[in-house]
Amino acid sequence: MTPDEYLADFNREFWHDNSGVSWKLERRQEFVESDNASWEASRRNDWTTSLDLLEKRRAKLADYERRITDNGMEVRRVRVVEQPISSYLLWELSSLHVRHQVGGRIRVVGPEQIEPFESGRTTLPELFLLARPIAYQVLYDEQGALAGAVKCVVPDEVGRWKALVADLYDRGEELSAFFHREVARRLPSTG
Repeated sequence: MTPDEYLADFNREFWHDNSGVSWKLERRQEFVESDNASWEASRRNDWTTSLDLLEKRRAKLADYERRITDNGMEVRRVRVVEQPISSYLLWELSSLHVRHQVGGRIRVVGPEQIEPFESGRTTLPELFLLARPIAYQVLYDEQGALAGAVKCVVPDEVGRWKALVADLYDRGEELSAFFHREVARRLPSTG
């Protein structure tokens, strides 16, 4: 699917008959966040503006998390973080921290937890797994910009990926603890 086809299909499937737990796995350490003013500010090393813009999204994120809950849904996200933490991840983990504070369920794992599933140049894919048997492998170009997705509706395959991501989630660390220990002190001074 093209990026537009993926986003349209995902939005339709996510909000229709999707009660229960959905899973998200984020493996890449760099992404391009087109049209995101906070990310753009972080790239300019304007962390005061970047973090202020994230804070201004808090109410919108809280509404989104309430909408998910009101629809009988839960999204559990696993974020792989390698050391040293990239400048992109400093920004993304700051963004995810706001989401976590308003109800997002996010845990962090390191390379040691995913090592058994990766070999050579093969890395875990970027995944969004819906509560019913629908999986999206989200594709990105070399720079980390959204390039499209592959949709899978084979129950056994989707089930295997759900089991893997659920296991990583169970072994992961809550984002808030990780953020305060590993991210907050690394953020450039905003004063």
